[in-house]
Amino acid sequence: MGTKHNSISIALAGSHCTGKTTLFDQLKHDLSPEFDLKHITEVARKIIAKGYPLNQDANMESYIHYVNDQLTAEQAMFAYDVFVSDRTILDPLAYALVNKELPRPYVPDSLIEMMRNIWLMEKEKYDFYVYFPIEFPLTMDDVRPGDEDYRSRVDTMIYSLLMENDVDFITVNGSLEQRVETVRGEMKSRGFPF
Repeated sequence: MGTKHNSISIALAGSHCTGKTTLFDQLKHDLSPEFDLKHITEVARKIIAKGYPLNQDANMESYIHYVNDQLTAEQAMFAYDVFVSDRTILDPLAYALVNKELPRPYVPDSLIEMMRNIWLMEKEKYDFYVYFPIEFPLTMDDVRPGDEDYRSRVDTMIYSLLMENDVDFITVNGSLEQRVETVRGEMKSRGFPF
C-alpha cells in the first residue's frame, strides 16, 4: 500500500451501531502511549451537525460534503505510526446504493458512480479494512436510523462491496476484547512492531 516504514493504516467498515467507534476507542487507548496515532472519527455526525441529512434522507449535497470531509481528513494519514478511520468513502457509497431502492431525495447515478470510483482509489491507501458484522441490537441515539431492516441492508451492501472489489479485509466478531485481539493480531502479522 502507500504507508511509511513501520506504519499502518486501517479502515473500519460496517453498518451503523456495529461497534466501530468502541473498538477504535480501545485501540486508541492501547496504542497511543507507545505509538503516534491519528484517527478520523464521526465524519457522518459532523456532516449532520452542519445541517446535511444522512441515512435514508441523504441528498446530493450530503454526499458531496461527506466525500470532501473524509478525503480532507485523510490527507495526513501517512505521517503517523497508526492511522485509523472509523469510516471511509465505502460508507456513503453503501448507503447511497441502498437508498436507491427507497423513496428518498434524488441522488444522480453519476454521483453514486463517482463515489464508487473515488472509493476504489481511496481503498488502496489502507493496509486493510476491518469489517464489523451486525452482532447486537441497534442502540438508538439522535443520529442513527432506528430501522433494523435498513441497517441490515446497509450491512449486506458493505460486505458485498468489500467482496466484489478485492478489498483486503478481516472480520471481527465477539466481545470487544476478542475484536481488539483480532485487529492487533492482523497488525502484528503485517509486521507492525508491538
